[in-house]
Amino acid sequence: MGPKHGPALGVAVFTAKDSVVSRDMTGTVGESGRLCQWSIDHGVVLNEDAQSLELLDAHIDQWNSDPSHYESVDLGNEVGTYLGNVILKNVAGTRWRVWPNGHPVIALASGRELDVTALVGDRLLRSGPSLPSIYARASSE
Repeated sequence: MGPKHGPALGVAVFTAKDSVVSRDMTGTVGESGRLCQWSIDHGVVLNEDAQSLELLDAHIDQWNSDPSHYESVDLGNEVGTYLGNVILKNVAGTRWRVWPNGHPVIALASGRELDVTALVGDRLLRSGPSLPSIYARASSE
């Protein structure tokens, strides 16, 4: 059992078998409202562009160390969704894809998939790649 077939971690989308999620994913996965409000409350405006990812990345460690975020925003999932939406909006040929277990990923034009919530989890927990570097990798394929 691999990541596509085991339990969905963090975020799950339930759709019909073999469905493709549109560019305008609906529901909680397509929205970053709580993250955007949290960032505004902390002096950062997110505009779904590469510069927003740089701003977000510059503040994410501080925000993650603030225990009050647990009551307001799930940083791992919501930043992952936000990163996915920025890639979707700005990188040609990308789309949301849902694995058989309901976990959403970004499908790149090259056919490669990015598990944006897992990548953000690595960024938060293990000092993984920065948000701008993940975006740059997606835009270069």
